[in-house]
Amino acid sequence: MTSIRAALTAALIVLTGCTVPVDAARHAKPLPSATPAQVGLSAERLERMGEFFQSEVEKSTAAGYVLLVARHGKLVYSRAVGMRDREQHLPMTLDMRFRIMSMTKPVTSVAVLMLYEQGLLQLDDPVSRYLPEFADARVFTGKDERGELKTAPAKQPITIRHLLTHTSGLGYGPLYDQSSDLAQTWGSLDLSGPGSLADKVRAIAALPLYSQPGEQWRYSYADDVLGRVVEVVSGQPFDRFLQTRLFEPLGMRDTSFWIPEGDAAKLARVYVRDAQGSLQPVDGRLVGSPHDPAKWPSGGHGLISTAGDYLRFAQMLANGGSFAGRQYLSPVTVALMTSNQVAADALAKFWGANSLGLGYGMGVAPVIDAGAAAQANLDGDYSWGGLLGTQWLVSPQSGIVAVLMTQLNPVGNAEAQRTYVDFRNLLYATVATLEPTGKPAAAGEH
Repeated sequence: MTSIRAALTAALIVLTGCTVPVDAARHAKPLPSATPAQVGLSAERLERMGEFFQSEVEKSTAAGYVLLVARHGKLVYSRAVGMRDREQHLPMTLDMRFRIMSMTKPVTSVAVLMLYEQGLLQLDDPVSRYLPEFADARVFTGKDERGELKTAPAKQPITIRHLLTHTSGLGYGPLYDQSSDLAQTWGSLDLSGPGSLADKVRAIAALPLYSQPGEQWRYSYADDVLGRVVEVVSGQPFDRFLQTRLFEPLGMRDTSFWIPEGDAAKLARVYVRDAQGSLQPVDGRLVGSPHDPAKWPSGGHGLISTAGDYLRFAQMLANGGSFAGRQYLSPVTVALMTSNQVAADALAKFWGANSLGLGYGMGVAPVIDAGAAAQANLDGDYSWGGLLGTQWLVSPQSGIVAVLMTQLNPVGNAEAQRTYVDFRNLLYATVATLEPTGKPAAAGEH
């Protein structure tokens, strides 16, 4: 009977190409389940949220979405809408894999903090203690009369803490800087070719810093450097450390830096919206091959994962560093990671008004002023999304953990850029009762 039911469910998915009920992914259920009413959420409003994202598919905002919502460690809502591949007419499914891009950064931060808890590094250690190429860091000071860059020695060394909080002075590519005097220098850094993580980090270290370490928040390649720190300190390749210390014990079976070619159909296709508003598949050169085992493991944007896998990771943080009877971090360390470490206006200065109310911890952005934010939030919420529309959040006050996955280059797509706000507004509208803060019994235990 079970096999017949599974076959019928699979047939329904193929025929509709829109909605996948919770038990369609029973084999990969990331958390124990509960009804919305049992945890104080509105089933009707959860469905309304799902229908909103179905309407986004119909408007070609994105090809498809996967949405998971949990509260107090219980999965209460799962939905997949749209297509993972429009050209092949393949429906989105709950177990679809996504390029999570910068959602890799919180994972890298956890890896570093695990080593910190072992006493193998300290947060204020100079990174040059582990990576000598950073020993003589230089800071950009202007241009000379010939237009050449001028630099001066850094007044203090870049530390592990600077890297974790994006205050190291390192830069990023042209997407994050198109106008400064260093835009061309950092924008010309090409890390897409063959080479090891060590090779890539040496290339990063050779460029001048935007600012003195510790003086300015700037989004950067810091997490890629941290991945190399993990390699040196642990004595393991970065990808192997993550696999053995996080992914395998957490049950994140579909999370890695690459996938076999035989699993290509399990990876959602990336799209971009053209000038006419139509979705077009993105050239593979833009996002890179997901099948090349020689690809360097980027701690800033390299992971491929599923909504269910990432929900387990996020629930571990929500549980104070523990999941299913295993402790990955101390609750004290999770509190450090998820509390603001920078000036209150640092992100708003860099990103603009859409980041009002947000701070930055170590790999995540905590809400420090919910009243100033453009979207529904509670103080203490934290998250960090990915460039291609992947999102998640943990809300300690409400007990909610949620993940939204899609694959869309947001450049020039104003509707896609609204998704961050829409997701949170719709999610918080589902709350029927705002219960007192407190860790639920057996959260994430199964």
